[in-house]
Amino acid sequence: MPSWNIHIAHAERLLKGGGSVARAVRDGNAFLFGNLIPDIYVGYMVPGVVRPVPYRVTHFAKPEHIPKPRAGEFFDAYVRPLARECGLLDALGDDCATGGGVGAPGFASGASGFVGADSDRAPVGPTGSAAAGDSALERSWRSPASLAAEVAHVSPAHTPTFEWDFDVAETAACQRDAFATSRRALSRDELRRSLFDMVLGTWVHLLADCTWNQAVSDLLDARGEQPSRDFRIKKQGDFDLFGKSLELDLMPRLTPQLIEVAAAFPQYEIDAASVSATCAIAHETVRTNHPVTGAAYRLLDEDFFSRVFAEVNARAEREMEYAESR
Repeated sequence: MPSWNIHIAHAERLLKGGGSVARAVRDGNAFLFGNLIPDIYVGYMVPGVVRPVPYRVTHFAKPEHIPKPRAGEFFDAYVRPLARECGLLDALGDDCATGGGVGAPGFASGASGFVGADSDRAPVGPTGSAAAGDSALERSWRSPASLAAEVAHVSPAHTPTFEWDFDVAETAACQRDAFATSRRALSRDELRRSLFDMVLGTWVHLLADCTWNQAVSDLLDARGEQPSRDFRIKKQGDFDLFGKSLELDLMPRLTPQLIEVAAAFPQYEIDAASVSATCAIAHETVRTNHPVTGAAYRLLDEDFFSRVFAEVNARAEREMEYAESR
C-alpha cells in the first residue's frame, strides 16, 4: 500500500536520524535499495518481470484483503543471522569468523548490541567531489545518490555560458569508463556487511507495510466497514497524495557493488537488469516528487498520515534497540 516515495522517505529519515537504525548501517546505498526489494518481483513497479512472485512470498504475508507482512519473521530468518555472522550482535556472543566485527579497526565499541562502523560509513546526503586518492572515493559506492547533488552537477551544463570541452560521440564511452572505474571486487567481509544493510532495509519495508496496513485495518474496524473497491480507490488516492507531500533527496545509486550485493540477497537472487530498472524508477520517483500542501484527502486525513508515518520510524528504532538487548 505505501508507495515508493513513502518507503524512500522512511529510509531517508532513518539514515539521517542518527538513531539505532542509522548506527547499524554502514552501506547506506544497500540499505536504501533494500527498502524497495519486496516490490521488485511483484511486477507492478518494475517492468519486464518474467515470472511475478506472489506478494505473500515477497512480503511474508497471508493472502488477504489488507495483508500484514510478518516483519519479525524476516528479521529472524535473514537480518539476525547476518548480524551474528558479521559480529554486529556482540550481545549474542558471536565470534564472527570473518574478523570484521567487534574489536575490528573502524568499529565503534559499545556495551552490547549492534556495533556501528562510524569511521567507515559513507556520507548520507549531498557531498562534494573527492580528490584523487581520497578515501571517500573508495567509500562512495556505499553512499546513496542525492537529487540535490545531481542537480548541482547537471545544471551548469545547460547554461548559455557552458564551455563544451568534449566530443558528444564519446558520451557512452565516458559512462562505461566511469562505471568500470568504480568496479572493484568486494571482499567476503564487505559483501556480507553490505548484505546485512540490504536485508535490514528490506525489514524496514516490511515493517512499514505491516504498520500502515494494520492502521488502515483498525480504521475500517472502528468505522464498522469492510474492504471494498470504493474504499480501496479512495484509500490509495489518499496515499498517493500523502507520498507527494514528502520531501525526498536520496535514491539508490547503481554501482557494480550494489549489483553484486543484490545478487547475493538471501531470500532470492535479484538480477542486474532489475537492479538497474529499480534504481531508475527510484530516481524518477524522487525527481518528480514535488511536495504539495493542503491535500484534499477523500478517506483518511493529515493526522492519520502524520501519526502512522512517525509510528513506523519509531517502531523501527525501538525494535532495533530491542534486538540489541536480546
